[in-house]
Amino acid sequence: MLTLLSYAGSVSAIVREVIPKAQAEHFCQLLIYDGKSIAPLHYHARSLMTQEDSLTAEQLFTGYIFFQDNWKTMRFFPHTAEDGTVVWYAPTDQLPPTLSSEHQKYIREVFPRLNNEIQAANWEAVDAYIDKMIEYQCKYGGDEAANAIVPSSLIGMIVLFLIGLVVISFFIRNFAAKITKQ
Repeated sequence: MLTLLSYAGSVSAIVREVIPKAQAEHFCQLLIYDGKSIAPLHYHARSLMTQEDSLTAEQLFTGYIFFQDNWKTMRFFPHTAEDGTVVWYAPTDQLPPTLSSEHQKYIREVFPRLNNEIQAANWEAVDAYIDKMIEYQCKYGGDEAANAIVPSSLIGMIVLFLIGLVVISFFIRNFAAKITKQ
């Protein structure tokens, strides 16, 4: 992750191509192990990037990841070791022989395939790849990964709940004010 930090200040200068906002935000739901902790990419994008013009921090960050081939060293793929500890791997890491050939193939091939779909602007396929990667992380990332993921549907429900509370309190205040005037 050190290389990511060293380039963060000049990302907008090197990112020439942009991923649509919806796919960039979707991609940034993925978790990454940065050598210290597991966190969604949103955290890294927003802490390292600032929105410029019409581009979001997530768009700049995903552009940096894909169009500069920085995905190769980022640890997106969890694996539970024999002793029960979860280890996270990057696509270019030396993978342990205890990791099945199916998992090794997935770790090695998913980003090149995802990148091909991005280059082809096939956004439906991009979203499908991201969904599968999130599913993979949830399944193989252990409790720490499960606790780090906050589904966007849950966030949406919380926002709607809070809006509902505001609306209800508004109507209660107006109703109470009308009763008091009478």
